[in-house]
Amino acid sequence: MSVATTQPRVDELARAAEVCVRTALQLQAGERLVLVHDRVAADAARALVHCARALGAEVRAVDLAKLGRRPLPALPDWVAGALENAHASVFIASALPGELGLRQQVLHRVRQLGLRHAHMPGISTLAFCRGQRIDYDRVAQCGERVLAKLRGARQLEVHSPSGTALHVELAESCRWFAQLGRLAPGRWGNLPAGALYASPARVDGVFAVDASLGEYFGAREGQLGDRPVQLRIESSRVVAVHAPGAAALEREIGAMLHFAENSDRVGLVALGVNYGIEQATGEALVDQNLPGLHLAVGDPAARVTGATWSARTSFAACGAHATVLVDGVPVTVRGKLLATN
Repeated sequence: MSVATTQPRVDELARAAEVCVRTALQLQAGERLVLVHDRVAADAARALVHCARALGAEVRAVDLAKLGRRPLPALPDWVAGALENAHASVFIASALPGELGLRQQVLHRVRQLGLRHAHMPGISTLAFCRGQRIDYDRVAQCGERVLAKLRGARQLEVHSPSGTALHVELAESCRWFAQLGRLAPGRWGNLPAGALYASPARVDGVFAVDASLGEYFGAREGQLGDRPVQLRIESSRVVAVHAPGAAALEREIGAMLHFAENSDRVGLVALGVNYGIEQATGEALVDQNLPGLHLAVGDPAARVTGATWSARTSFAACGAHATVLVDGVPVTVRGKLLATN
């Protein structure tokens, strides 16, 4: 099943662009915005340009298709020069594997120049809209309330109608980090946003992936819905994968799990707090912010979590309609966040 092809309405595009420009980038009149996009993201790009200019900002829009044959191996000098004169930037374009170097160059320049940067590689226009329905000030307020409940917590219990039955142990020194959508100078962030992340001490049980998977197989499979992939986890290692009727997908996930040391280890748990995302989109970059608990298998983001191990791979596994208990106290019930007020 592919990601839904329903086209968003013009007002939905305008609202999502406003959330991105006003509360994520916090763009002001007189500031300069560089927008790097492609034809796949043309509708979202137009909405962002319109919103930024309505605020009184100056916009330089860069269509990657006009820079040469894609994939482009590197960031053209004149685009790098445009970034030098900017206050904020957006990347919203197809995530072509051959353009990883270009995207990394963009992020390097963002850090160097202290820009506020919204990073949205590979996101569909529909997911752009569904993931940015409420402003990030409200997402951040909700996230801070949930974070207060997580500080000092030692156990998470997760259940879902699709079969998730998971026990997560957190170390006393557990370090949570937040991606709540408000972008600081020199600190880029993926949008849509709205999740709290930590590297768990131990994970055991079954996790039903019924929203979406990350990596290339996730992009192909889209929203999993009534055909969830089940991951059986013992001592934080994925020891079995069950994907009924999808033998090829099973093999591909298995290959990822066995790619290198710790590729099979749960590196992160993500507690989604963006209550504006009301249903799974089939795109992991969005679904990891869906209220509930999600996993990243592989890289534990040691720089921000303090984990003492590493992995060369990582893929997201996102679930829907989860009930999450923090030290026995519910935070989400069947996908509904309890800390929105």
